[in-house]
Amino acid sequence: MSNSKELQRKIERLKKEIERELYDRLPRKVGVVAVRHFKQNFREGGFVDGGVRPWKRTRRQNGKGTDSRYTPLTSRRNHLMRSIQSEPGRGEVTITNPVEYAAIHNEGGTINTHPTVTPKMRKMAWAKAYSLAGVRGGGKLPKELPPEAAKWRALALTKKSKLNVRANIPQRQFIGDSQELSQEINKMIMESINKIKDGINDL
Repeated sequence: MSNSKELQRKIERLKKEIERELYDRLPRKVGVVAVRHFKQNFREGGFVDGGVRPWKRTRRQNGKGTDSRYTPLTSRRNHLMRSIQSEPGRGEVTITNPVEYAAIHNEGGTINTHPTVTPKMRKMAWAKAYSLAGVRGGGKLPKELPPEAAKWRALALTKKSKLNVRANIPQRQFIGDSQELSQEINKMIMESINKIKDGINDL
């Protein structure tokens, strides 16, 4: 009888351990791996799925300013990349990015906006124009500017209080199905299954 009770206790402990593994630990581990994988896409400059699928180059990469060193979707702050997060639930995990412009970059599409031209925006536009023109230290802008720098100068000088902006955003996917990620997750799942099997064999 005592052996039977001891076996029952072991079974109950194993059952709870299996539930913790499948419903709590595994989703959290998968979330960590997925977030790391999707952030790596930014470092690779493209979406990793059966190899790297490079993102379309940006116009700033062809410029001469300090921003030209950044690859698509990256910046000094890397806000978009750093905002990727996992939300584990019971037996599942969801990967999200709360940044308002994340979806349009990930999926591509057309945006229409009507931003107000503020003093802060004009100041930023001047800074961009100088940066893209390669002018530093308060120097004078040349009459002939690179096309992108000329656009920023035009924004800084505009008399409009509101802008009509229509932009086609190319898809630069950074979250989604990936062969490499699926393989890594499947490996983790098999490790969890083998761990469970070992616990059953020890009964």
